[in-house]
Amino acid sequence: MIKNYFLLLLLLVSNAVLAQETLTFSGYDGAPATITATSSTVNDQITIVFEDVDIINNFYTEGRTYIHMYGGLDTPSGGFQGAPAFGDLAAQPQLTLVSSDTDPNAGPNTYSITINLSQFYTAVPDGTTVFGFNLLFQNEFGGGGNNQTADLYIDLIDAPKNSTLSIPEATNTALTAKMIDNQLLISNYNGSVTVKAYNILGKEILSLPNLEVNNTLRKNLNLPKNQISIVVIETIKSRLTLKVVL
Repeated sequence: MIKNYFLLLLLLVSNAVLAQETLTFSGYDGAPATITATSSTVNDQITIVFEDVDIINNFYTEGRTYIHMYGGLDTPSGGFQGAPAFGDLAAQPQLTLVSSDTDPNAGPNTYSITINLSQFYTAVPDGTTVFGFNLLFQNEFGGGGNNQTADLYIDLIDAPKNSTLSIPEATNTALTAKMIDNQLLISNYNGSVTVKAYNILGKEILSLPNLEVNNTLRKNLNLPKNQISIVVIETIKSRLTLKVVL
């Protein structure tokens, strides 16, 4: 369900990595499970963590350093939209054993993956409203019985899919920026920048090209209140993204 209770929330994303939420399926015992995101939409980078308690019976992960994630987006057309073929393991994202889990032969086994669902599930068109993410995990033996988990679900904040909103990295880490009320403050940079803002639908709502920064710049953006806005600051060599709700 769409959440409209955001008020005066600011999420600063440095070095062009969007706020990343970790969603954990802990203590898997063979039963279906649903977890709910508190801040992430389909367009955000998230980390999914899966803990298998019984590594032989409910889901066979004994000795497995990675597992496969079969999944698809939950849209008005139904669940598992954009999913690859169930048997096509090469097309499925892989979770790897976390570094703190040094023995895959002793349970529990814990795996993780960091993924942007909007960018991975390209078969679902941009603009499609996404409610959540349907998934299950399987090992390399191809599913069935204890070679796969029960169906799992991540309830995301409803949003139209837009694979252009998330930016994976920046080449210049010196430039910093933050929002103070409705003002953008840029620091540690000398030169020209372009500032753009987008709403959650991916529509451009602000464009300020060729702003000159002499170490610092303060600029009132007049962003709409009670709405999620994505502010992008671009230089010749880098791009920084802020996700803001005023």
